[in-house]
Amino acid sequence: MWLIFRSGEGIQRCISCCIFKQSLTMRRFFTSPLLAVVMIALPFIYLGIQYAGLPETVPVHFNAEGFADKFGAKSSLWLHTCIISTVGLGTYLLISNLHKIDPKKTAKTSATTLNSLAIVILLFLTVINITITYSTVNYPSKLGITTIVLPAVGLLLAFLGYQMRTIEPNYFIGLRLPWTLEDDDNWKATHQLAAKLWIPGGLAIAIVGFALPFFSAFITTMIITAIIVVIPTVFSYRFFRKKQA
Repeated sequence: MWLIFRSGEGIQRCISCCIFKQSLTMRRFFTSPLLAVVMIALPFIYLGIQYAGLPETVPVHFNAEGFADKFGAKSSLWLHTCIISTVGLGTYLLISNLHKIDPKKTAKTSATTLNSLAIVILLFLTVINITITYSTVNYPSKLGITTIVLPAVGLLLAFLGYQMRTIEPNYFIGLRLPWTLEDDDNWKATHQLAAKLWIPGGLAIAIVGFALPFFSAFITTMIITAIIVVIPTVFSYRFFRKKQA
């Protein structure tokens, strides 16, 4: 019986070890620079595949109802793709290297957290980038930039809210208010509250973005965004005043 027990215990440890290694491998992949390179390349690959079939004049701007209100040469799509990809690359490099730029303030925030933030923000910009090209290629289409942008914004806000629970004080990401930057306790308390607001707020924006017409969804998004920003700001100030008293 003892041998059987020890054998079973060994199998469980082996399985646990395999699961841990697999989880670690997946985590490294999803936060690796290689994945960032793939994301930056995807909009160019998609545009290159579609480019030959496009007319010389294409929609380059859409109004709130999803209708094109500006047209231009199809070559201008390369410029739009380059601009958004450059912003994405710059954002990725900045966030993933915060511990090098400001080691004193970000030393307690794990590199995995920073890389996750960088990858998700880059993913957001990649989705927007591809959606712009898709809207141009398939115009008019029900699934266009006005359908995707608000749900994407909502999911991004929800993810940022989730990460706020573990982000340590720094000068680049988070709620960088005068009171949070001056007091670590204020930072932690404010971001704990913000996380509780941003996660459901972001999910609500994502749902509203799919369920409502764009203009109504946009107004609702502005209201929800104002709420989830103003409440933590007021809380931070009151926390500061209470600590000063």
